[in-house]
Amino acid sequence: MTTRSLGAAALLTVAAMVAAGAQTAKPVLRLVETKTGAKGNKVLVFKHKAVKGMDSPGYVAQGYEHGVAFALPAGYTEGEKKPRAMVLSLHGFGDSLDAYASAMSRWFAGSDSFVMGPNDPLGTWFYGYSDQLPGGDPNKGTVVNYTERRILFYLEHFASKYPVDRRRIYLSGGSMGGTGTTSLALRYPHVFAGGDAKKGATNRRYCHWKGQCERLWGRFETGVKNNEGVNVWDWQNMAWYVQNHHKKANWLRTFNGREDTSIPYRQLAGPPGVKPMSFYAALEKYKVGHQNLWDCSSHGRPDPKRKALDDWWQPFQDRTCFLRLDLSFPAFANFSANDDPGTGKGDAVGNDRQLGDNTYDGTPRGGLNRFLRWNSNTITDTTAEWSIEITMSSRNSGYKGGGGKDETVDVTPRRLQKFTVKPGAACSWRTSAGQSGRATADAEGILTIPGVKVTTGWTKLTVKAGR
Repeated sequence: MTTRSLGAAALLTVAAMVAAGAQTAKPVLRLVETKTGAKGNKVLVFKHKAVKGMDSPGYVAQGYEHGVAFALPAGYTEGEKKPRAMVLSLHGFGDSLDAYASAMSRWFAGSDSFVMGPNDPLGTWFYGYSDQLPGGDPNKGTVVNYTERRILFYLEHFASKYPVDRRRIYLSGGSMGGTGTTSLALRYPHVFAGGDAKKGATNRRYCHWKGQCERLWGRFETGVKNNEGVNVWDWQNMAWYVQNHHKKANWLRTFNGREDTSIPYRQLAGPPGVKPMSFYAALEKYKVGHQNLWDCSSHGRPDPKRKALDDWWQPFQDRTCFLRLDLSFPAFANFSANDDPGTGKGDAVGNDRQLGDNTYDGTPRGGLNRFLRWNSNTITDTTAEWSIEITMSSRNSGYKGGGGKDETVDVTPRRLQKFTVKPGAACSWRTSAGQSGRATADAEGILTIPGVKVTTGWTKLTVKAGR
């Protein structure tokens, strides 16, 4: 295994590279502090020196230090064997290891999950940077996913020492952390069961932070390649990434504000003419599991006409609709109750405190795949059949009716366990509402059932192979 192979095809561990003799060293984590929360929950703070393969030669020579915080669940006792979920909580730009570890001790005081907070002091958006840094010209050399490598190492390190349920490792973060949540979820769907990204970026070319990223990755016009041999600005454009790496997909929820001048809304919904397409359009076209919400908040201030966009549920812990690596899930597209995200034409105006004056087209407050849920407990996933129950939530912030018309959605089975669909294969399908038909998988073996009727009650969709 070469260092170049540690990209989207990587298994869970950097440690495997070390064992295979690749030019990568293991960081030696040392405990530097233990923080205690209000409920006696502990957050362990670790630091380590930069090591070859997980940092640039310059930072290794400099003896640069990185860190990671690891929060134990409330009531956890050393040596217990009960498997628990783990959440990677990714911080915003400029947050220090100490400050974020302190915040974790408050935020996750009552959590039943392990929580890992990797620090990204270089502001790499939880990705990586030029091997010419520090001090060299980032327009030369190669951009390497050093930060991702460290994160994967940390994950393996703690999962091997604590009873982490590897089927339930999730991502969550805001701002730079929301950006990292999106990219890591899409790049490593075999590691992370899902992601929840708030106010993250998807295309730094159209972002307030373009100049900062150019200091890490070289100028956009230079087109420096990364360790995968790809123009790094393409690789970090999540619409491009989805277009080129969607055969195995994850589930991702995003939330962004149209008054956000730091992470502009235009880089999700557009801008007009963006290549290859907008991020929202890519999720829809390539059948990635997604729910995308937006309102008129800024980066740090709520929408002045704030309202709940959905019956927010917690897909990492909900007992009915949840995500695990050993469970398939439905990717929804073309939901008839979707709101109009617009084209990204327009902009947020002024600064973070000036609200109510954005010029974007589309629906001011809304989302894609709002209200849609499924029952994870009743999924059938055998060699011969795949079935799932789907519904629309209808509580206070749920679906309120479509004026008498039926709502429909395209359903794509994702993360299949046993049900296998070969490219070009035809399958039969039916629903408990009386619909039926045949559907044919595309050239990559991705099967989509079009126009499934959905209501606020449960509808069962059953798909059978070769009939």
